[in-house]
Amino acid sequence: MVPKRDKSSLWFDCTPGELEGQIALLKKSGFEFVSLERVVERLTGSTTYYPERAVAITFADNYQGYADLAEPILARHKIPVTLFVHTVHVGSQKGRPKMTWETLRELQKTGRVSVQSQTVSHPLDLRKLTDLQLKAEFRDSRNEIKDRLQTEAPYIAYPNGKFDPRVLESARAAGYLCGFTEEQQPAEAAEDLLGIPRYVHTKCFQAIQDVIQK
Repeated sequence: MVPKRDKSSLWFDCTPGELEGQIALLKKSGFEFVSLERVVERLTGSTTYYPERAVAITFADNYQGYADLAEPILARHKIPVTLFVHTVHVGSQKGRPKMTWETLRELQKTGRVSVQSQTVSHPLDLRKLTDLQLKAEFRDSRNEIKDRLQTEAPYIAYPNGKFDPRVLESARAAGYLCGFTEEQQPAEAAEDLLGIPRYVHTKCFQAIQDVIQK
């Protein structure tokens, strides 16, 4: 999240006004906000009730802008959120500041915010790592989240959405229940729980149309 768009803005940045607008559009379109856990329950068939139009909100990269700008909006709307964090960068002030473990701990206490893994170091392309490197990225990030926050982290988001069958199997071997890509499709399109699609927020309108027209 950024306060406003300027020359330094990145393609995936979102302003408070844009977030408010997307929330309003989703509500107007009949969507109900659910936790990522509810999505997984739907995909595994372990829930008896699920909204016809459901949406789960996730944030990646652990930027401090989430705590400063997005969390107040999402808290006001009582929207559950999943944060995917790359553990070696937690608390880093290099480049854009990242949230600290203490901040993540406080967010987790709200009961609305879930902290999950985005690997240790956020490699540009997981497909280019060796088997041992993949194992360490997946295993060590999950273990540190458990140690720091006293909670399990069964979900992984693949940095930059890069994955292949070997990456999925490595995540499975590391004990993850679900893995999330950046393929622009509804979650129900997943053929494997370790390869669940997600939309980026810039594709909000497309996501709405894909669900309404299916």
